[in-house]
Amino acid sequence: MTGKIQRPYVPPLYRASDAETRNLVRAYPLATIMTSRRGTMEATQTPLFFESDADDCSTVIGHIARINPQAEDVMEPGPMLAVFNGPSAYVSPEWYVEDEDVPTWIYQAVHLRGEIEPVSGADMRSLMEDIVRLSERRIGGTWRLDRISEADIARMMPRIVGFRVHIEALTGISKMEQTRSLKNRDGVAGALEHGREIGRDVLAGLLSKSV
Repeated sequence: MTGKIQRPYVPPLYRASDAETRNLVRAYPLATIMTSRRGTMEATQTPLFFESDADDCSTVIGHIARINPQAEDVMEPGPMLAVFNGPSAYVSPEWYVEDEDVPTWIYQAVHLRGEIEPVSGADMRSLMEDIVRLSERRIGGTWRLDRISEADIARMMPRIVGFRVHIEALTGISKMEQTRSLKNRDGVAGALEHGREIGRDVLAGLLSKSV
C-alpha cells in the first residue's frame, strides 16, 4: 500500500521545528499565495500574519487588490498554498575545507496550506487595522489606520479584498548543511561572511547552530 504523499518533500534532517517555523513566518511575512481555480494557476506576493501571538494560532490574515485576477479566488472558500522564503545562498564546493563535493544551496522556507475564509463588509475595517498594527509592530512603529481620513478609508476599502486562512498544514524547511562536518560548515560560514550574498550574516549564524 502506498503511504500518504508528503507535501512539500522535506528530508527529516531539514524539517524545522514548529517554533522555528512560526518564527520564520513572523520574520519573513511576505508570502507568495497560490490558488488554482477555473483551470488557471494564480500567484501573488502579499504579507500574511498570524492572527494572534498564541503558540498554536491556526489562522493567518492577508489582503490583495480587488483588480488582481486572483481576487476572485480569495473571495470564496477554497484551498490556498502560501510559501514564505527566508534567507538563502549558493554554496561553492571551494568553500568545503575537508572535501570537495557538488554545489548546493542553503535556505529556509515555510509552506502553509489551508482553507480560505473571505472577509468582507464591516469585518474588512477590523482586518486592515490588524494588518497595519502587525506590520508596524515589526518595525517598532506606531502608525494606525485612523491617522487618515474616513473619506480616504472609505475610498480604499472597495479596492481591496481581505481573507483569513485556516491553517491545515504548516511545514518549515531549514537546509543548513546538516549532512556536512563541523569543519565544512565553518568553511561555508566563513566564506559567506566575506562574500556578497544578501543575508550572509544570518546564514553564517544559522550554519553554526546546525546539527
